[in-house]
Amino acid sequence: MGNNGKHPIIANGQYYIEPLTKRNGGGSPTFPHEYGEAKVRLCSDISRIQDSIRDSEEVFLDEKIVCIRLEPKYEAKSYTPSSLVAESGMKLVGGRKYSLDSKDSSKAKMYFVRTKDSELAELKSKFETGKKDHVKKWKDQVCTIKSIDLLRPEEKAMGFSDSWEEGTVEVVIHPLGEDYGKVVDGFFDVVKIKKSDAVVRTYDDGLTFVCMHMDRESMALAQKYNPLRSIKPMRDDWEEQIRVSSMVAPAPKLPDTIMKSSIKVGVFDGGVQSGTKLLDPYVDNYDMVKAEPTEASLDHGANVCGAVLYGMGLVGKMETDIVDNPVVSVESFRVFPAAKTDNPEADYQMYTTIDIIEKVVTERPDIKVYNLSFGPRGAIIDDEINRFTYVCDRLTYAIDEGEINPLFCIAAGNDGTLDSPFNRVQSPADMVNGLAVGAYTLSPLNDKYRAPYSCVGPGREGAKIKPDILEFGGYTDRPFITTKSGNQVMGTAGTSLAAPVVAGKIGRLMAASDQIVPHLGRALLIHSAESEGLEGTVENGFGFCLDGVEDILNCSDNKVTILYEGEITSSATVKLPIFAPGISEIHGNADIKWTICTVVNPNINDPDAYTNNCIEDTFYPNDMRFPFRKGTTEKKLNLLKDADIVVARELIKEGYIKSELPVSKPAKKHFAEADLRNSDFKWDTIIRKDVRMRCSSLLNPFISLHAIGRDEYEHEKIKYFVVITIDIPNFKGSLYDQILQTYDNLLPIQIQNVNRIMTKIN
Repeated sequence: MGNNGKHPIIANGQYYIEPLTKRNGGGSPTFPHEYGEAKVRLCSDISRIQDSIRDSEEVFLDEKIVCIRLEPKYEAKSYTPSSLVAESGMKLVGGRKYSLDSKDSSKAKMYFVRTKDSELAELKSKFETGKKDHVKKWKDQVCTIKSIDLLRPEEKAMGFSDSWEEGTVEVVIHPLGEDYGKVVDGFFDVVKIKKSDAVVRTYDDGLTFVCMHMDRESMALAQKYNPLRSIKPMRDDWEEQIRVSSMVAPAPKLPDTIMKSSIKVGVFDGGVQSGTKLLDPYVDNYDMVKAEPTEASLDHGANVCGAVLYGMGLVGKMETDIVDNPVVSVESFRVFPAAKTDNPEADYQMYTTIDIIEKVVTERPDIKVYNLSFGPRGAIIDDEINRFTYVCDRLTYAIDEGEINPLFCIAAGNDGTLDSPFNRVQSPADMVNGLAVGAYTLSPLNDKYRAPYSCVGPGREGAKIKPDILEFGGYTDRPFITTKSGNQVMGTAGTSLAAPVVAGKIGRLMAASDQIVPHLGRALLIHSAESEGLEGTVENGFGFCLDGVEDILNCSDNKVTILYEGEITSSATVKLPIFAPGISEIHGNADIKWTICTVVNPNINDPDAYTNNCIEDTFYPNDMRFPFRKGTTEKKLNLLKDADIVVARELIKEGYIKSELPVSKPAKKHFAEADLRNSDFKWDTIIRKDVRMRCSSLLNPFISLHAIGRDEYEHEKIKYFVVITIDIPNFKGSLYDQILQTYDNLLPIQIQNVNRIMTKIN
């Protein structure tokens, strides 16, 4: 055995990545409808839509939005009704799930299609004349369709309680080919509200978001507007639901020599009051709104900035104690409160804030980690994407070539005590490219458990496990100690404290090594989170964040962590080797754990297909054990064994075919799309898995990464970060040393003294 000392984790795993040829398998699919019956039924559906247009049952424009509803279990991208749309000149403009009926909770996929009267007629003609009856793809897609119809008024209104009478709402309007200004103006004409009393934001070739005040009467009018996609209530304030002020005490002292870090964490919050002793040397504050700050907003800003800088380091500190110089510094952007003025754009605080975030993140490439400890109150809705979420996801993804993707750390929300589903995570914590942080607290025996107020999962499609991790956020009996405006510290609680602690930890990882970029840090925190058997639960996400994150950058003699990063083009497959020389000769077990983190292009038009790209992973434990198949019969043989080689020759004579790839674990049969999404996290940006096997069953183990893109994104590159840990307790000698001696291109990361990033300021 080795001395089991600490060693830096190993980087450059990507130098050993190889391309793989992976043949797509799968039998002939079965369909829920016969083609002849389906096209007659769909002709009738189109006739009903034409009648609705003629009778002006809705407010229609020249271009209409119609719905193509698929039968359940046909959500895979291969069933997208692209043939019907392309052949008729229509255009797919989005999608979502729909409920089958009020008595059935199950859902199926629906696509929104932009069409003109002539294009509807053309589609109907193709059904009636049989022009496409000889085209297999056309026929297959027709056989999966339940109906073609219009979005019902009740399907456009989401998340309204029976008691709702009026309030701020977010309206989403479909993208139409004609002038979007005309479409938006038409909406305001219908609802009889001045456009000047609302805020309108439109994204290129995407949806239009409108923030405005409405009542039941205007909402009923809106639901008759055909281009309307959705309308949902929005709490346009940042009031926190958990505030603990059990104690206020004098702040400890600053060090005699003040050193400021060059690793910056951006904080969007309530600002920082000048004269706050523990923050002044380390925080640069920018007022982004004209309204005067309030005491509550400044205290909240101080709480959050203090949590970034000091984490839990102020616990137990007395007035006479001296704090250490923080390893990160803070750029604080005061975004609330926004003034109530004659300018309606300033009256909708959330949209004002989102505009500021878009501007700052775009203009400040020097900041790579941001914290958001606020958001519109209210649980996420699966069938719609909040503008806040989309903006953060897009800002993370859309960077210049060669730049580093920024990372948002976001508080999950403090409504965890509400009944399900109102206790789910809140926007923008549902973003797929970010790190959503829930809160844990401690029992009298110091056991960690989710704080009751901390919002829970599941997240949305593309990020089904949310929050990602839990960090200490305090509770009434164990408050979080952080800075208060002025020369004080205070006890408080909330996910708004947990998130900045994690943002600070990402900064500390970056300070420890130039090789750690924010999204690699994201992967490392999730990889190392303590799950205690609760991994993947709606309460705990991937687990509890480690206290000493610097330990993440170390491994021991026989428990070794390797880092990989790179880009892969959709449809390509690559092989990531798991470095374990001589493993098959070892007695005992090996534990292998891997985490995959991707940064992907978000699709605002389709919440059910929100991630345009994904990576499918498959684990292969033995590169010489292959399946041989003939029809439905399969035999697995180890081609290192003489007896199995003899059997393989006989099988081939009998018509068996040797697979191109070895036996995987678990064996991936031809699973349905829903099963792959739910059990294998297909389309998610974070995958964490582990396996325990006998060492004798392993030989040159590897993981394959297969990249997938949807529709026009099928050839887009996907950026990925992978962390793999292999733990072999019975390895003779040092596995760590053996790996480095065997693979010359692998190198330990360079862990450096944090003083290199510190500048003396007094």
